[in-house]
Amino acid sequence: MKQLHKYLVLALVAVPLVGFTGGYVTNPVIKSNEAVAAQGKKGSSAKVYGRLWTQYSNEKTSGGNAQTAIMDDEGMARVGIKGKSSIGNGYAVNYKVEWAIDLGDGDASGLKESSSEKSNAFTLKQGWLGMLTPYGQFKFGSMESPYKFMAKHDILHDTLAQMRDTNGISAGEMSHSGYWRGSAYYELKMGDLKFAAIKGVTDHDGDTFEHTGGDKGDYGYGIEYKNFLIKGFEVVYAYNHDQGADEANKKYTLTYNTKLGDKQKVKVWYMHEDVELDTSMFKTTGNGEVDWYGITYSTGPMKLMYTISDSEHDTIANAGGDAYSLGMQYKLSKTSRFYAGYSDYDGESAAGDADYRTYIFGLRHDF
Repeated sequence: MKQLHKYLVLALVAVPLVGFTGGYVTNPVIKSNEAVAAQGKKGSSAKVYGRLWTQYSNEKTSGGNAQTAIMDDEGMARVGIKGKSSIGNGYAVNYKVEWAIDLGDGDASGLKESSSEKSNAFTLKQGWLGMLTPYGQFKFGSMESPYKFMAKHDILHDTLAQMRDTNGISAGEMSHSGYWRGSAYYELKMGDLKFAAIKGVTDHDGDTFEHTGGDKGDYGYGIEYKNFLIKGFEVVYAYNHDQGADEANKKYTLTYNTKLGDKQKVKVWYMHEDVELDTSMFKTTGNGEVDWYGITYSTGPMKLMYTISDSEHDTIANAGGDAYSLGMQYKLSKTSRFYAGYSDYDGESAAGDADYRTYIFGLRHDF
C-alpha cells in the first residue's frame, strides 16, 4: 500500500508537467481566476454572508434510549465576512472570517465539548488574511487543511448524520474535522491541477495546538487532479503529519463524474485512508485503515446519496466496523434547500463502540 501511495503522488506531479520546459511556471499557465489575483484595476470588495440551518435529529445507541433535539451542534450555520483589495500587477490582499452559530440552543461549541467550554454564541471556524499573487495564494491564520477539503463528497457533511460522525471516515483536526490554528497555507492551481500545503507555526506558551493541527512542526499537503487521463476522472492524495505524535494520516480518493442526460448527473468514488491519528475511530492506538465507497445521483433540484465504508484496526483483532449512510438534498430555491439523512454504524466485538444510528431532517437557507 505504501508503494501505491508513492507512485500515485509521483504520477499526480509528473503528468501535468509533461510538455512544460525550462523548469518554471509562467503566468499564462496559471489562470487569473484560479487562486491568483486578476490583472485588473485597483479596488476593494467586502461581503457579509451566512448560512442558516436547523435540523431535527434522532440518535440511538444499542441498548439506549433515543436522543432527540433541534440544534445544529456541528456548525452548519455560519455567518462571516470576506473580501479582496486589489494592489495591481496581479496582486491582491484577501481575507475571510467565518463563525459557526446554532439556532437551536444558542451554543455553537458543539455537544462534544465540556460544560465549561459551552455557551459560545459564536465559534470561529475560518479566520485568515492572505495574498493572491501570479504564483499562487498565501493565507495566514485559521483554515481547513487540504486533507479536509479535498474530495469532500458527503452531502450530509456538517449534519449529525455525516459519515465522520458515524465512524465511516476519520475525524479529528488531522483528518476530516476541525481547522488548523496559527498556520500558514499555500495553494497553486494550474489548469486541472491543484496543489495545497499547510504548516503549523505556533510555538508559544499558553497557545499549544498539539494533536489538533497548527502546532509548530505540523504539516500537511494535498494534490488534486481533475480530468486525469479521461474527462470526469479526479484523483486526490492528501497527507497530514502531527509533529508531537510523529504520526500521520494519509488518504487517496478516486472519483468519476458523468452525465446521464438532461440535468442528470452521477458521481461515484472510492477513498482509502491509512490512519494513525484517530482514537475515536480506532481505540487505544488510533491506527487503522478505512475503505469508503459512495455514489450520488442528481436530477433537477434533487440529489441522492448512498455510501458504505469498512474499517479495520491495525493492531487489535475484531476492532473495526461497518457503516453506511443515505442522504437527500432538495433545492427549494436558489438559496434554500431541504435535507434528509440516515446513518448507521455496526462495530465489531472488540471495537469498544456500541452500534448506533442517526437520522435527521434539516432546512438550510443561504444569504
